[in-house]
Amino acid sequence: MNKLIVIILAVLPFYGAAQVDWENPKGAIKSEEIVIEKDKQLTLPTVSRRFSSITVDPVGIDTMAIKYMPKDINIELPKIPIKLRPRTMKSEALDKTYWGNFKLGFGSYVSPYVQADVASRRNDEYAVALHFRHFSSARGPVDNRNSGLSNTDGYVSGKVFLNKATLGASVGAKFDKFHLYGYDAAMPIPESQSIEQNLSTYSMAISITDNDAKNDFYYQVNAGSYFFGAKNLDWKESDFYANINTGIIASDNLKIKILGDLHVASQNYATSTAGRSLYMVKPIGVYSMDAFDFELGAGIYGTKDSINNYDSKLYIMPHIVARYTMASGQRISAGIKGDVTWQSARTRFDRNPYLGGSTVINNEVKPIDAFVEINGKLAPKVDFSLGYHAALYKVFGQYVNNTTDQSTFYIDYRTENNLIHTLNGQFDFITSKNLLLSVYGKYLIFNFKTLDNAFHLPKVDVGFKAKFNLENRFDAELSLAYLDGIYAFDTNSASEIKLNSILDMNISTSYKINSTFSAFVRMQNILGNRYQYFYNYPAKGFQALVGVSITL
Repeated sequence: MNKLIVIILAVLPFYGAAQVDWENPKGAIKSEEIVIEKDKQLTLPTVSRRFSSITVDPVGIDTMAIKYMPKDINIELPKIPIKLRPRTMKSEALDKTYWGNFKLGFGSYVSPYVQADVASRRNDEYAVALHFRHFSSARGPVDNRNSGLSNTDGYVSGKVFLNKATLGASVGAKFDKFHLYGYDAAMPIPESQSIEQNLSTYSMAISITDNDAKNDFYYQVNAGSYFFGAKNLDWKESDFYANINTGIIASDNLKIKILGDLHVASQNYATSTAGRSLYMVKPIGVYSMDAFDFELGAGIYGTKDSINNYDSKLYIMPHIVARYTMASGQRISAGIKGDVTWQSARTRFDRNPYLGGSTVINNEVKPIDAFVEINGKLAPKVDFSLGYHAALYKVFGQYVNNTTDQSTFYIDYRTENNLIHTLNGQFDFITSKNLLLSVYGKYLIFNFKTLDNAFHLPKVDVGFKAKFNLENRFDAELSLAYLDGIYAFDTNSASEIKLNSILDMNISTSYKINSTFSAFVRMQNILGNRYQYFYNYPAKGFQALVGVSITL
């Protein structure tokens, strides 16, 4: 008996130690108690080391093909997922966190590149992240320095984790310099300083997010402001915004969502001053029944815009969506939606930095967007998505070269009934854990009342992507894009012209030397096609960027 007591007393300390050290287990299975914890991790995500291929949306233009800024994923402060964490099955400790990632590179066209992302380590009370990036090219595709550019941005953001909510805040700034190098080749070569386009944006934002999983009521509120300026055009804009996403879970089958949005902007350009505003309230009921989901609601939009001579306009847009999930896993969706998209000088100059000083900014009004989509698995290793949209626009903006100076653009607003049909599809082939292949395509049909073609929007956009990873040490990505059916308006001949097709091929690779150092090589426009997305603005030819990444 005495020996048994001695054995029990000897074992007890090891049993207690095993429970204390459950975050770093030695493989033993312990008690089967389940605890729910909020896992507040600040994870420094893997940074995408690639140039993005060209993508074009019917109402937006990705000008990365013009800017050639290496597009990376910035540090994002963490969300707060709720996890079931069984002590019995904990097999490994939390992933190691890193406080900083730094990149240095240099490329063709005399292009230095530097980026720094710094973040606080894992903490249950707060998280902070800082970001800085600079990319510039002293030379460009036309007359060397006359087509150079510079892009610099930075921000600091943070979150505070409370028991039932998360508070967030951020401040940032972005400075871009371009040159209006789309001038007539017959004119004398100008000085680079005389054709500069200097753009700046300062931003501030705050947010509060509900993270009380026990409450049937949820909410997320964001508010902030943007201060935009185009120095050489005396263009200034202040844009204040607030939006809310809230709702209540009424039952197991019914959820009520309420979306709200508010924008108030003041614009000063040339000799004009304008005040613009937009508010939106959209209640939506979501009902689920077996394999069906139904959404029924309406959006109420109030606008004050220059296209309406500053008169107030009220729009009521439908929101009717039905979804059906088949037994095989494919989901079919169909419905009718409507929207008024807020546009500002900041967003418009981001898409086309060659706008002129007389640019007028208005929202885009889309009363009807009827669609049908299907997505899911075509085979065990093949995912697919197919869709068709018929969108009716009452106000649609497109970029057109100015009459007096074809090196600058203005926004032409189509205010009649403009119908855009879109057919799109994508197939993803997951051939193995190391290789992913993707094929995508989009075809657009423009039916404008007074125009045969839309300007600076492709009718055909197809492409191919391949991603390869070898033992988490070597990464490679290949992308190939083809765009066709891009039209522009030549003011000299007063006629529409079709721009040459775009064939763009990019390769990005990185090699992890050790846990601290990695090397990367990025090549864009390998085929060397000096295509034009914007009329009179040929793209750079073959480009290469070589650098090193340091993670601490």
